Amino acid sequence: MDSNKSENRTRLEAALVILGGGGAGLSAALEAAEKGARDIIVVEKRSSLGGNSALAGGLFGCDSPVQARENVNADKDDLFKKAMDWAHWSEIDPAVLRAFINKSGDTIRWLEEKGLEFKLISLFPDQDPPVQHNPKGNGARLIQVLAEKCRDHGVTFLLKSSAKKVIRDRSGVVTGVLIRGDTGETEIKTGRVIIATGGFGGNPELLKKYFPSHYYDGMPSSGLPLEGDGLFLAADAGAALEETATMIKEGPRLDLHTWPLMFFERDPYTLWVNKNGKRFIDESFGYRVFESVNAILRQPDKVSFALFDSTIRKTFEEKMPDLEEALGKEADKGRVKISDSWDDMAGWIGANPEVLKDTIEQYNFFCEQGYDKEFAKNRQYLLALNSAPYYAIKGMVILLDTIGGIRINEYMQVLDDRNEPIPGLYAAGVVTSGWESETYCSELSASAFGFAVNSGRIAGENAVLKAK
Repeated sequence: MDSNKSENRTRLEAALVILGGGGAGLSAALEAAEKGARDIIVVEKRSSLGGNSALAGGLFGCDSPVQARENVNADKDDLFKKAMDWAHWSEIDPAVLRAFINKSGDTIRWLEEKGLEFKLISLFPDQDPPVQHNPKGNGARLIQVLAEKCRDHGVTFLLKSSAKKVIRDRSGVVTGVLIRGDTGETEIKTGRVIIATGGFGGNPELLKKYFPSHYYDGMPSSGLPLEGDGLFLAADAGAALEETATMIKEGPRLDLHTWPLMFFERDPYTLWVNKNGKRFIDESFGYRVFESVNAILRQPDKVSFALFDSTIRKTFEEKMPDLEEALGKEADKGRVKISDSWDDMAGWIGANPEVLKDTIEQYNFFCEQGYDKEFAKNRQYLLALNSAPYYAIKGMVILLDTIGGIRINEYMQVLDDRNEPIPGLYAAGVVTSGWESETYCSELSASAFGFAVNSGRIAGENAVLKAK
């Protein structure tokens, strides 16, 4: 890496510049280094590496060594078809999705060779095949390993530095990038730039633009408040931005980190009602958190209440011994209600007492008959609510991250409005579009983290190969 200084601006040269030091950026840097690239610079706006990937659990993979060892048949073709069917062939570029799916098993191998250990898990009880690979130590450990390997290969990190402009010459070819840090501006001369800056969960204006019916001011978020810098950089460089994006959201959630209630409130044995005291969903669908949340968003004030009685509570205390204590603590905070009276419960929810009573009586009748006439809920989950005290957990929708909207092709090249690649410009991770539908696909669980790492590898590899 060469450098010199002018009056007010430092000048550097690099073979490859990566904007963003999260899962996508680090994977791109390491893949490029392993393919022979030297003088790689990773520019990270924050003071530490990782981004939202450091908060993630697992990543999607199919035809992986882990699945092979456990005799799990996770066929690439089947999962490709599932994802395309899920999206109804809308908002997805099949070539981009294919590139991701086809790379995913090899990426698990690639990470295992670097010392990571994976556990194969299911997002919901009947998921077939299981595709989520949780590394030991979760995303934080994966990021640590990638960063260590990058340093071993001589990758340079510029922390607390943000990109301000991707520079192109008159013919449209990328020639550099302008960044700003604590010491001022730096212009890096380079012919290859990868945008991997993450989503825009911290930018209310973009959230309102892309999700006018789902986002609201003050919506809880569990991710870092990233502002969508990559979208503005790409647009300024002539990239095409998609008009749609994906909000990764889940619910119901009591808050961001309450244990064990964050899982119990989704349990299929509970009864869900809205603020009017009316049932609105088959509660056994609660484990499908990325789909059931759509039903909650249609309810008054976008909240729900999981109801159960002391019999159900006692049943679950065998595997959640701290359940009653947790309920009591949250009741003190006003997020759980414990009462011997459904009238009292209705007052807390804000519902008409007669409406809530009718809902409870009808549900209990379904339980006694063993058939849910309203939503056809699996009879094994039909337990009547008869034993006081009664409980209600208030659940809300949580914003996890966003996906979109830089348009790319299967090589992770950034495209312009004519769908032509911008020479030297690539993008990876959730800042891109073309691989996820409006509702996050549960069948390809952990695909956001999975796409970050896989698209990073693909972008890094192609940046090197096309440079050669």
